[in-house]
Amino acid sequence: MRSRYWTFWGAVLLTAGTVRAQGIVVTLSPPQPFHSDPQPAVSPAPSQPFAITLGRPQPLGSPSNNIQPVSAIEPARPFVARAQTPDIPPVPVNPFPPPPPPPGGVIGGPAPPGVGVIPGQEAYNAGVVNSDADLTWWSRFGQRIERCWDDVTTGVSGVFGGSEVASGRTRFQSDHGFDHFASPVSNPIYFEDPRALTELRPFFIWQKTRNSTPGFAGGSNYFANLQARVALTENISIVINKLGWVWTNANQPGYHDVQTANGFQDLYFGPKFTIYRNQTTLTVIAVGANIELAVGDNRVLNGTGNLSISPYLSLAQNFLKSDYGSFNFMTTVGYAQSLDNRRTDFFFNSLHLDFDVGNFHRFYPLVELNYTQYTFDGGARQLGYEGNNLFNFGSDGVAGHADLTLALGARYKFNENLQFGLAGEFSVLGGGRHIDGFRLTADVILRY
Repeated sequence: MRSRYWTFWGAVLLTAGTVRAQGIVVTLSPPQPFHSDPQPAVSPAPSQPFAITLGRPQPLGSPSNNIQPVSAIEPARPFVARAQTPDIPPVPVNPFPPPPPPPGGVIGGPAPPGVGVIPGQEAYNAGVVNSDADLTWWSRFGQRIERCWDDVTTGVSGVFGGSEVASGRTRFQSDHGFDHFASPVSNPIYFEDPRALTELRPFFIWQKTRNSTPGFAGGSNYFANLQARVALTENISIVINKLGWVWTNANQPGYHDVQTANGFQDLYFGPKFTIYRNQTTLTVIAVGANIELAVGDNRVLNGTGNLSISPYLSLAQNFLKSDYGSFNFMTTVGYAQSLDNRRTDFFFNSLHLDFDVGNFHRFYPLVELNYTQYTFDGGARQLGYEGNNLFNFGSDGVAGHADLTLALGARYKFNENLQFGLAGEFSVLGGGRHIDGFRLTADVILRY
């Protein structure tokens, strides 16, 4: 009984050991070879479950009990190359604060030195934006007057303090933003260029009187004068209009105070304010006043009364620019008001038109008109005629009469620093109460 028992359990154990010794056969699809070139797509075969079979039990150590290897080669995968750009280096941080802006280089202030419109070049061509385009003309005009006042209150202190103007203009330098203009030639005492200029302008006038003029009777008078202008800023300047000597020649001496003599003339000077300057429209407007001091010699019909004040307005405008050149118009209008009853009061207006040949800013043929309307007689002399814009005789019998002369000439610029002007002037209106028969005016401008 016991032997049967052990025989049974021995058979069971032997059978279990035999089962554990069997291998599992796994059959996979054969591996796909790797090809560097793309192959045509092949539809995959229907998936089949792997055949797993349990073999017949074999005794351990039997030659047929070897475990077959399993082939599980990974199918070929497409070649993938990965890359990336290098990291952007960090922006270096400046440990020091930025430097302060140059004088005047603040927001809303004038441009620093070297920035702005090139002298003689139009602002639009230099990239200057007209930010006031949406405003009315009067609004823009008011803003520019306000800027002029700012120059009055702040610019003068900078000039006398020795600093340069922020726009690149040096101290006392002329306004070269409008070098296409040519200063008028005739009537140099009252016909004023509206620009702020620093210059010396010696001029000479030969006046041939009318044969019908009592006392002078066709005699010639000669005037040698020196004008001086100093531009404190682009908007403020001081002008000496009349400083010089006169020679009078009377062919009928003894007619009241008319005689042949020579002597010092009255002194005219005063301030000028350029209230509007627009480099886009090429427009300049100025106001000013001449203080006429009667300090001249009575022998040459100067020194009449005490003092006159002559406020004026001056305007310059460029227009009709073409490849052949452009036109420049200039005018001055004002009134000479005596502060006593000795000097004659009068209204004056001068007109100037020139042509800038080829826009070279060299040669300017010109035509000018000079008009004088006497409003109140003087009380110094009883001549019956006046001296137009060269003398103030303080004569009676002239109120309501007028003088009109026409001048033809030219101005030539060697450069902006050296210029010459010449004009011949003829009487157009005046009759017997007019002294002028003909004038010849020549000048030299030495401009800074």
